[in-house]
Amino acid sequence: MQEPKKEQALLLKTPYEVRSNIEHFFSSYDVIEIADLAEASEYPQARILLCALELTHAADIDTASDFVARVCTRFPMVVFIEPSSDGRAYLAGLGYKSFHENYRENRMFGQINVGFFRKIGQSCGLYHIEHFGIEPTFDVRAWWIVPQTWLHDVDYRELAARPNHVFDETIFNMSAFVVRGFDAPKVSLCSDLELIESRLVQPHARAGGFLLDDFRHAHDLGTQLYATPEDATSLLGGREIHAAVLLDSGATVHNETQAGIQMQWRGMSAPQWLDLSVHELPDCVVGGSGFIFSGRKPVFGSDYLIPYIQTSLHQSVWEGMQKQHHEHVVPGISIMGFNHLYGNYYHFVAEALNAVSLCLNILDGQDGQGTVSILTGTLDPLRRSYFNILLQGRHNVRLVEIARNEYVRTDRTLYCSRLLGRALPQPGLVAERVAFQKTLLEKTGLREIGRTDRLVYISRQDTKARRILNEDALIDRLRSLGFEILVATETSLADQIRIFREARLVVAGHGAGVSNMLFAREGTALLELIQASYLNVGPMRLAQIAGCRYYSMLFFEDGPHNGWYVDIDRVEWAIRQLL
Repeated sequence: MQEPKKEQALLLKTPYEVRSNIEHFFSSYDVIEIADLAEASEYPQARILLCALELTHAADIDTASDFVARVCTRFPMVVFIEPSSDGRAYLAGLGYKSFHENYRENRMFGQINVGFFRKIGQSCGLYHIEHFGIEPTFDVRAWWIVPQTWLHDVDYRELAARPNHVFDETIFNMSAFVVRGFDAPKVSLCSDLELIESRLVQPHARAGGFLLDDFRHAHDLGTQLYATPEDATSLLGGREIHAAVLLDSGATVHNETQAGIQMQWRGMSAPQWLDLSVHELPDCVVGGSGFIFSGRKPVFGSDYLIPYIQTSLHQSVWEGMQKQHHEHVVPGISIMGFNHLYGNYYHFVAEALNAVSLCLNILDGQDGQGTVSILTGTLDPLRRSYFNILLQGRHNVRLVEIARNEYVRTDRTLYCSRLLGRALPQPGLVAERVAFQKTLLEKTGLREIGRTDRLVYISRQDTKARRILNEDALIDRLRSLGFEILVATETSLADQIRIFREARLVVAGHGAGVSNMLFAREGTALLELIQASYLNVGPMRLAQIAGCRYYSMLFFEDGPHNGWYVDIDRVEWAIRQLL
């Protein structure tokens, strides 16, 4: 079996014997010696540079700094091997010094240390510094240590007669400074050398110049592959979209504020259509927050809702760019298949999965695209089940899971900005969801299941968010009316889809579980119970695009821990009207 090809590293020609000190590194990499930096252009894939004595031999500190800036601009990881001055004060206290001080060419001896790199680090795009010791020395009888008054090389007669002194600390002859910028290889010298110090210079993303300004729209950065047609009725396949109805009979409105909320909800419920577009973005960096940079420019919309739910955009975006994904670069075509809220069931199904399905359909019309990679966050069993269904029969498609603190580079990424990024203040009606629904139903084999008289209540007992505080009493009443109680997290995906396909009437408190209305049959009724202090039309839009009849009721009594109460008698009244 052929061994995998080693990654290249370049060694700038030097009289210092580098290999003998980092043999493990040399065995792991294809190290190529170059005569000068100009020759590095012949090896564009090399990401590591090794050099020795370049900084200590520099004419002055500015020259040394300029050299660091040049090489760190080209290479994300550089190893500088220089004479160590860390033990200078300790040796001076004993009356000794390093013989490196005696050579005139070592003009910068004593100035090349971690402090030097930290001082220039931000201007050079450095993220991290590691300081390693080379050739540890434990007593004063070392060949490279000379008396303070000595002005020449080692005198071995003096060395042999020198009173010995065992050091209280380890002193090193040479130092290796490993400096890393954005996207540096993960290799460490710890297998060869002793780590003395490790310091962060600046945030990883900042070191790469990934700043959150000069946002660009996808249409300014990439090529448009799809747009919703001007007349989108053909995408509906003749499906009727029913207007949302607010059942407010019997509701107690105590003041103008509550009356205003009712009016606000009626306005939000008015049909609002969302046209989609898909763009192919080049040279992307995709972070675990779902944020995208294309050509190092931040993509407008990929900060999806972060500014509304987090106090800091930088915190979420830069936290999602701390570590390289193990694949480093995803070649060829990829599809953006998640956003910042993909962990929420609604956002995963209605936005992320829908975007993937649409992009796959677009690629079906292209020839020779090769392997397609779907970029997604870490998947739990439920989300993996969805992808298993959607990708049935697609042998050229694979999943690339990205953890929250990881990032990956891509060559070309398909991005549906209006699904994965917020395009309207509230979710809109998406005509392309009809095809998405049909695809999932056909692949599960559940499309032709007939509607029955099943009455279903979607319980919120499996969540801590916005709980209905009198839900136990509500469930008792609903059971007496013939309802079955569905706890989504205790039910398989296939069974959930089957239940919604067979349901005549679904009653549910607002929440992600109502997203399964996307799978209901046309004409099925949904009665959504709404906490008046939290208005969102997401489930409504999924029910409407499925061809269902949508009804809602507002409840104004809030309780502790963001909970709320429903008027059970009003709920029963509404159910009897719908039956």
